[in-house]
Amino acid sequence: MLTRLAILRLLEDSTTPPEMKAWLRASTPDAPSLAEIERYFHSDRIGIFPRATDGLAYWAVVPDLIVMSDRPDNKADGYDVGERMLHFIDLEFFHADESLRVYSHDLKGLPALAEVPNDRTDPRYLRSGMLPFRVADCFTRLVGQFRAGRLNDKPGQFPRDEHATKWAGMLAHYAQDNTQPQHATLDYKSTSYFAEARKAPNVHSQLEYMMVDDDLNDHADLRKEYWEAFAEALRTTQDGIATDDPWQSTVEVARSSYTALPLIGSAAMHASGQGGTPQKPEGASGEFDLTKFFHFQGVRDGQAVTVLQMKAHQQALAVTRTVRLWRAAWDQAQRPSEN
Repeated sequence: MLTRLAILRLLEDSTTPPEMKAWLRASTPDAPSLAEIERYFHSDRIGIFPRATDGLAYWAVVPDLIVMSDRPDNKADGYDVGERMLHFIDLEFFHADESLRVYSHDLKGLPALAEVPNDRTDPRYLRSGMLPFRVADCFTRLVGQFRAGRLNDKPGQFPRDEHATKWAGMLAHYAQDNTQPQHATLDYKSTSYFAEARKAPNVHSQLEYMMVDDDLNDHADLRKEYWEAFAEALRTTQDGIATDDPWQSTVEVARSSYTALPLIGSAAMHASGQGGTPQKPEGASGEFDLTKFFHFQGVRDGQAVTVLQMKAHQQALAVTRTVRLWRAAWDQAQRPSEN
Protein backbone atom coordinates (compact mmCIF):
# COMPACT_ATOMS: atom_id res chain seq x y z
CA MET A 1 0.00 0.00 0.00
CA LEU A 2 2.81 2.40 0.86
CA THR A 3 4.48 1.68 -2.47
CA ARG A 4 1.26 2.28 -4.39
CA LEU A 5 0.83 5.59 -2.57
CA ALA A 6 4.36 6.59 -3.58
CA ILE A 7 3.54 5.78 -7.21
CA LEU A 8 0.33 7.80 -7.00
CA ARG A 9 2.14 10.78 -5.50
CA LEU A 10 4.69 10.85 -8.33
CA LEU A 11 2.01 10.45 -10.99
CA GLU A 12 0.09 13.40 -9.55
CA ASP A 13 3.20 15.60 -9.17
CA SER A 14 3.53 18.12 -12.02
CA THR A 15 7.32 18.16 -11.59
CA THR A 16 7.73 14.42 -12.24
CA PRO A 17 9.32 13.97 -15.69
CA PRO A 18 6.86 12.58 -18.28
CA GLU A 19 9.24 9.70 -19.05
CA MET A 20 9.28 8.70 -15.40
CA LYS A 21 5.49 8.82 -15.26
CA ALA A 22 5.35 6.58 -18.33
CA TRP A 23 7.63 4.06 -16.60
CA LEU A 24 5.53 4.14 -13.42
CA ARG A 25 2.32 3.52 -15.37
CA ALA A 26 3.91 0.66 -17.30
CA SER A 27 5.32 -0.88 -14.12
CA THR A 28 1.97 -0.67 -12.32
CA PRO A 29 -0.80 -1.36 -14.84
CA ASP A 30 -3.42 -1.48 -12.07
CA ALA A 31 -2.28 1.72 -10.32
CA PRO A 32 -5.19 2.64 -8.03
CA SER A 33 -6.64 5.98 -7.00
CA LEU A 34 -6.46 7.24 -3.41
CA ALA A 35 -10.10 6.24 -2.91
CA GLU A 36 -9.32 2.70 -4.11
CA ILE A 37 -6.33 2.49 -1.78
CA GLU A 38 -8.51 3.59 1.13
CA ARG A 39 -11.09 0.92 0.30
CA TYR A 40 -8.31 -1.64 0.06
CA PHE A 41 -7.00 -0.65 3.50
CA HIS A 42 -10.41 -1.03 5.09
CA SER A 43 -11.42 -4.33 3.53
CA ASP A 44 -8.70 -6.32 1.75
CA ARG A 45 -6.10 -8.72 3.07
CA ILE A 46 -2.76 -9.85 1.67
CA GLY A 47 -1.51 -12.40 4.19
CA ILE A 48 1.93 -13.95 4.07
CA PHE A 49 2.02 -14.62 0.32
CA PRO A 50 0.92 -11.77 -2.00
CA ARG A 51 -1.76 -12.45 -4.57
CA ALA A 52 -3.43 -10.29 -7.22
CA THR A 53 -0.53 -7.88 -7.39
CA ASP A 54 2.20 -7.29 -9.94
CA GLY A 55 4.93 -4.88 -10.94
CA LEU A 56 6.32 -2.47 -8.38
CA ALA A 57 3.85 -3.48 -5.67
CA TYR A 58 4.92 -7.11 -6.05
CA TRP A 59 8.64 -6.40 -5.92
CA ALA A 60 8.12 -4.31 -2.78
CA VAL A 61 7.20 -7.45 -0.83
CA VAL A 62 9.81 -9.77 -2.35
CA PRO A 63 12.47 -9.12 0.35
CA ASP A 64 10.17 -10.57 3.02
CA LEU A 65 9.40 -13.56 0.81
CA ILE A 66 13.13 -14.20 0.53
CA VAL A 67 13.45 -14.13 4.32
CA MET A 68 10.67 -16.69 4.72
CA SER A 69 12.10 -19.06 2.12
CA ASP A 70 15.81 -18.58 2.84
CA ARG A 71 17.98 -21.15 4.57
CA PRO A 72 19.63 -19.82 7.77
CA ASP A 73 23.13 -20.40 6.36
CA ASN A 74 22.48 -18.63 3.04
CA LYS A 75 24.17 -15.29 2.45
CA ALA A 76 22.61 -12.49 0.44
CA ASP A 77 24.35 -11.66 -2.82
CA GLY A 78 27.33 -9.43 -2.05
CA TYR A 79 26.97 -9.68 1.73
CA ASP A 80 28.42 -11.74 4.56
CA VAL A 81 25.00 -12.00 6.20
CA GLY A 82 21.66 -13.50 5.23
CA GLU A 83 18.69 -11.59 3.81
CA ARG A 84 17.04 -11.11 7.22
CA MET A 85 20.00 -9.01 8.39
CA LEU A 86 19.44 -6.50 5.57
CA HIS A 87 16.11 -5.27 6.98
CA PHE A 88 17.31 -3.50 10.11
CA ILE A 89 20.18 -1.83 11.92
CA ASP A 90 20.49 -2.23 15.70
CA LEU A 91 21.99 1.15 16.48
CA GLU A 92 23.09 0.33 20.03
CA PHE A 93 26.02 -1.71 18.70
CA PHE A 94 27.73 1.51 17.61
CA HIS A 95 27.63 3.48 20.85
CA ALA A 96 31.13 4.64 21.80
CA ASP A 97 30.54 3.53 25.40
CA GLU A 98 30.41 -0.28 25.39
CA SER A 99 28.43 -0.28 28.65
CA LEU A 100 25.58 1.52 26.83
CA ARG A 101 25.29 -0.90 23.92
CA VAL A 102 21.85 -2.01 25.09
CA TYR A 103 18.39 -0.55 24.72
CA SER A 104 17.20 1.56 27.65
CA HIS A 105 14.00 3.53 28.13
CA ASP A 106 15.94 6.77 28.57
CA LEU A 107 17.48 6.34 25.07
CA LYS A 108 21.04 6.38 26.40
CA GLY A 109 21.87 3.56 23.97
CA LEU A 110 21.30 5.74 20.90
CA PRO A 111 24.69 6.52 19.32
CA ALA A 112 25.63 9.80 17.70
CA LEU A 113 25.51 9.90 13.92
CA ALA A 114 29.29 10.13 13.73
CA GLU A 115 29.62 6.89 15.72
CA VAL A 116 27.99 4.81 12.96
CA PRO A 117 30.72 4.06 10.39
CA ASN A 118 30.16 3.88 6.66
CA ASP A 119 32.39 0.81 6.53
CA ARG A 120 30.71 -2.47 5.76
CA THR A 121 33.83 -4.39 6.88
CA ASP A 122 33.26 -3.23 10.47
CA PRO A 123 32.58 -6.54 12.27
CA ARG A 124 29.74 -5.02 14.29
CA TYR A 125 27.57 -5.05 11.19
CA LEU A 126 27.55 -8.86 11.25
CA ARG A 127 25.40 -8.56 14.38
CA SER A 128 23.70 -5.20 14.00
CA GLY A 129 22.20 -5.68 10.55
CA MET A 130 23.16 -3.84 7.37
CA LEU A 131 20.09 -1.88 6.34
CA PRO A 132 21.93 1.35 5.35
CA PHE A 133 24.17 -0.58 2.98
CA ARG A 134 21.23 -2.42 1.44
CA VAL A 135 19.34 0.83 0.79
CA ALA A 136 22.45 2.33 -0.83
CA ASP A 137 23.02 -0.83 -2.87
CA CYS A 138 19.44 -0.92 -4.18
CA PHE A 139 19.66 2.78 -5.02
CA THR A 140 22.83 2.23 -7.05
CA ARG A 141 21.32 -0.74 -8.88
CA LEU A 142 18.19 1.27 -9.66
CA VAL A 143 20.28 4.10 -11.13
CA GLY A 144 22.12 1.54 -13.27
CA GLN A 145 18.91 0.05 -14.64
CA PHE A 146 17.50 3.50 -15.44
CA ARG A 147 20.70 4.38 -17.32
CA ALA A 148 20.64 1.12 -19.25
CA GLY A 149 17.03 1.72 -20.27
CA ARG A 150 15.99 -1.55 -18.67
CA LEU A 151 12.78 -0.24 -17.13
CA ASN A 152 10.33 -3.13 -16.94
CA ASP A 153 10.22 -6.90 -16.73
CA LYS A 154 10.22 -8.49 -20.20
CA PRO A 155 9.99 -12.20 -21.02
CA GLY A 156 13.37 -13.52 -22.10
CA GLN A 157 15.24 -10.42 -21.01
CA PHE A 158 18.86 -11.06 -20.00
CA PRO A 159 20.12 -11.09 -17.32
CA ARG A 160 16.98 -12.54 -15.88
CA ASP A 161 14.76 -10.21 -13.85
CA GLU A 162 17.19 -7.29 -13.90
CA HIS A 163 15.21 -4.11 -14.45
CA ALA A 164 14.29 -0.84 -12.77
CA THR A 165 10.89 -2.06 -11.58
CA LYS A 166 12.54 -4.80 -9.56
CA TRP A 167 15.06 -2.53 -7.87
CA ALA A 168 12.59 0.29 -7.29
CA GLY A 169 10.31 -2.18 -5.52
CA MET A 170 13.15 -3.65 -3.49
CA LEU A 171 14.40 -0.18 -2.58
CA ALA A 172 10.89 0.77 -1.45
CA HIS A 173 10.77 -2.21 0.92
CA TYR A 174 14.03 -1.45 2.69
CA ALA A 175 13.38 2.32 2.81
CA GLN A 176 9.99 1.67 4.39
CA ASP A 177 11.46 -0.79 6.92
CA ASN A 178 13.84 2.02 7.82
CA THR A 179 10.98 4.24 9.05
CA GLN A 180 9.68 1.63 11.50
CA PRO A 181 11.19 2.26 14.98
CA GLN A 182 11.69 -1.37 15.95
CA HIS A 183 13.95 -1.89 12.91
CA ALA A 184 16.52 0.34 14.65
CA THR A 185 17.05 -1.45 17.95
CA LEU A 186 18.24 -4.64 19.60
CA ASP A 187 14.95 -4.64 21.53
CA TYR A 188 12.91 -5.11 18.36
CA LYS A 189 9.99 -6.73 20.22
CA SER A 190 10.10 -4.34 23.21
CA THR A 191 10.66 -7.29 25.54
CA SER A 192 12.63 -5.13 27.99
CA TYR A 193 9.29 -3.65 29.07
CA PHE A 194 8.08 -7.00 30.43
CA ALA A 195 9.06 -8.77 33.63
CA GLU A 196 8.93 -12.15 31.86
CA ALA A 197 10.56 -11.64 28.49
CA ARG A 198 9.81 -15.17 27.28
CA LYS A 199 6.08 -14.60 27.86
CA ALA A 200 6.02 -11.07 26.47
CA PRO A 201 3.67 -10.30 23.57
CA ASN A 202 5.17 -9.81 20.13
CA VAL A 203 4.93 -6.03 20.17
CA HIS A 204 6.68 -5.87 16.79
CA SER A 205 3.80 -7.61 15.06
CA GLN A 206 1.19 -5.71 17.07
CA LEU A 207 2.64 -2.41 15.87
CA GLU A 208 3.45 -3.28 12.27
CA TYR A 209 0.61 -5.37 10.92
CA MET A 210 -1.87 -6.76 13.44
CA MET A 211 -4.36 -3.98 12.75
CA VAL A 212 -4.85 -5.31 9.21
CA ASP A 213 -3.77 -8.97 9.42
CA ASP A 214 -5.40 -10.30 12.58
CA ASP A 215 -7.08 -13.63 11.82
CA LEU A 216 -9.41 -13.19 14.80
CA ASN A 217 -10.46 -9.55 14.49
CA ASP A 218 -10.93 -7.10 11.61
CA HIS A 219 -10.43 -4.05 13.90
CA ALA A 220 -12.74 -2.09 11.59
CA ASP A 221 -13.23 0.86 13.95
CA LEU A 222 -9.52 1.10 14.67
CA ARG A 223 -8.63 0.96 10.98
CA LYS A 224 -11.15 3.73 10.24
CA GLU A 225 -9.60 5.89 12.94
CA TYR A 226 -6.11 5.08 11.70
CA TRP A 227 -6.85 5.94 8.08
CA GLU A 228 -8.04 9.41 9.11
CA ALA A 229 -4.78 10.01 11.00
CA PHE A 230 -2.72 8.53 8.17
CA ALA A 231 -4.44 10.65 5.50
CA GLU A 232 -3.69 13.75 7.55
CA ALA A 233 -0.07 12.66 8.04
CA LEU A 234 0.30 12.16 4.27
CA ARG A 235 -0.66 15.80 3.82
CA THR A 236 1.64 17.21 6.51
CA THR A 237 4.68 14.94 7.01
CA GLN A 238 7.99 16.32 5.77
CA ASP A 239 11.12 14.28 5.12
CA GLY A 240 13.37 16.49 7.22
CA ILE A 241 16.62 14.77 6.16
CA ALA A 242 19.09 17.25 4.67
CA THR A 243 21.43 14.82 2.90
CA ASP A 244 20.58 13.05 -0.35
CA ASP A 245 23.17 10.35 0.33
CA PRO A 246 21.16 7.09 0.61
CA TRP A 247 23.48 5.52 3.19
CA GLN A 248 23.66 8.49 5.55
CA SER A 249 19.99 9.38 5.19
CA THR A 250 19.09 5.80 6.16
CA VAL A 251 21.12 6.08 9.36
CA GLU A 252 19.54 9.46 10.11
CA VAL A 253 16.03 8.09 9.61
CA ALA A 254 16.85 5.14 11.89
CA ARG A 255 18.09 7.52 14.60
CA SER A 256 15.00 9.69 14.29
CA SER A 257 12.66 6.69 14.37
CA TYR A 258 14.45 5.34 17.46
CA THR A 259 12.97 8.12 19.61
CA ALA A 260 9.52 6.49 19.34
CA LEU A 261 10.63 3.34 21.18
CA PRO A 262 9.83 4.51 24.75
CA LEU A 263 6.29 5.38 23.63
CA ILE A 264 5.86 1.94 22.05
CA GLY A 265 7.19 0.11 25.10
CA SER A 266 5.06 2.06 27.56
CA ALA A 267 1.97 1.50 25.38
CA ALA A 268 2.67 -2.24 25.24
CA MET A 269 2.81 -2.40 29.05
CA HIS A 270 -0.51 -0.56 29.22
CA ALA A 271 -2.17 -2.74 26.58
CA SER A 272 -1.23 -5.98 28.34
CA GLY A 273 -1.75 -4.88 31.94
CA GLN A 274 1.96 -5.17 32.73
CA GLY A 275 2.73 -3.74 36.16
CA GLY A 276 5.67 -1.69 37.39
CA THR A 277 7.42 1.03 35.43
CA PRO A 278 9.23 1.01 32.06
CA GLN A 279 12.51 0.97 33.96
CA LYS A 280 11.35 -1.84 36.27
CA PRO A 281 8.44 -3.92 34.96
CA GLU A 282 6.77 -6.21 37.48
CA GLY A 283 4.30 -9.08 37.49
CA ALA A 284 2.76 -10.97 34.62
CA SER A 285 1.24 -9.53 31.47
CA GLY A 286 -2.23 -10.44 30.30
CA GLU A 287 -4.04 -10.48 26.97
CA PHE A 288 -2.89 -7.73 24.61
CA ASP A 289 -5.56 -5.10 23.83
CA LEU A 290 -4.68 -3.62 20.44
CA THR A 291 -7.08 -0.68 20.77
CA LYS A 292 -5.60 0.30 24.14
CA PHE A 293 -2.16 0.03 22.59
CA PHE A 294 -2.85 2.41 19.72
CA HIS A 295 -4.83 4.84 21.90
CA PHE A 296 -2.07 5.12 24.50
CA GLN A 297 -0.69 8.66 24.71
CA GLY A 298 2.85 9.47 25.73
CA VAL A 299 5.60 11.90 24.91
CA ARG A 300 7.91 11.73 21.91
CA ASP A 301 10.48 14.42 21.22
CA GLY A 302 8.78 16.65 23.77
CA GLN A 303 5.29 16.37 22.25
CA ALA A 304 2.23 14.44 23.40
CA VAL A 305 1.28 11.81 20.85
CA THR A 306 -0.63 8.53 20.68
CA VAL A 307 0.85 5.37 19.22
CA LEU A 308 -1.71 5.60 16.42
CA GLN A 309 -0.56 9.12 15.53
CA MET A 310 3.08 8.04 15.71
CA LYS A 311 2.48 5.10 13.38
CA ALA A 312 0.59 7.33 10.94
CA HIS A 313 3.50 9.76 10.88
CA GLN A 314 6.09 7.02 10.36
CA GLN A 315 4.14 5.39 7.54
CA ALA A 316 3.59 8.74 5.85
CA LEU A 317 7.34 9.23 6.15
CA ALA A 318 7.78 5.84 4.47
CA VAL A 319 5.82 7.10 1.45
CA THR A 320 7.77 10.37 1.39
CA ARG A 321 11.13 8.57 1.62
CA THR A 322 10.19 6.17 -1.19
CA VAL A 323 9.23 9.06 -3.47
CA ARG A 324 12.42 10.94 -2.68
CA LEU A 325 14.71 7.97 -3.32
CA TRP A 326 13.02 6.99 -6.58
CA ARG A 327 13.13 10.54 -7.89
CA ALA A 328 16.76 10.98 -6.82
CA ALA A 329 17.70 7.75 -8.62
CA TRP A 330 15.90 8.87 -11.78
CA ASP A 331 17.57 12.30 -11.72
CA GLN A 332 21.01 10.80 -11.10
CA ALA A 333 20.53 8.41 -14.02
CA GLN A 334 19.92 11.36 -16.35
CA ARG A 335 23.33 12.82 -15.55
CA PRO A 336 26.46 11.51 -17.34
CA SER A 337 28.08 8.62 -15.53
CA GLU A 338 31.36 9.44 -13.80
CA ASN A 339 32.78 6.24 -15.27
